Order: sequence, then structure tokens, then C-alpha cells
Amino acid sequence: MSQEYIWETFDSLFKTVHRQSVRVEELEARVVELERRLTERAAGQAAQASAQPLSAVSEMPAERAA
Repeated sequence: MSQEYIWETFDSLFKTVHRQSVRVEELEARVVELERRLTERAAGQAAQASAQPLSAVSEMPAERAA
């Protein structure tokens, strides 16, 4: 094997590993963003779910009295 071939192979491998690590970092950032949005959505739905029964309970006696 020639030295040039070895260095070309090493260079290609290094560039591939670098590209893959950049892609992994991008995907990790995307996962963090999606988890944050999911947490926010779950918190919003939990707040809506807890608010609805209270309003439904307070409206029921008024409806029954009418």
C-alpha cells in the first residue's frame, strides 16, 4: 500500500466521522427541542383538564336550579 492511499483513506474516514458527529449533534438538539415542546404541551393539557372539571362542577348546580 502506498502512503498516499493510506492518507487518503484516513482523510476520508476522518471527514465521514466528522460529518456523522455533526449530524448526531443536530439530531440531539432536535430531540431536546421536541421533548421540551412535548412537556409544554402536556403541561398545557393538564392545566386545561384540571380547569374543565371545576367549571363544569360550578355550572351544574346552576343548571339544576333553573
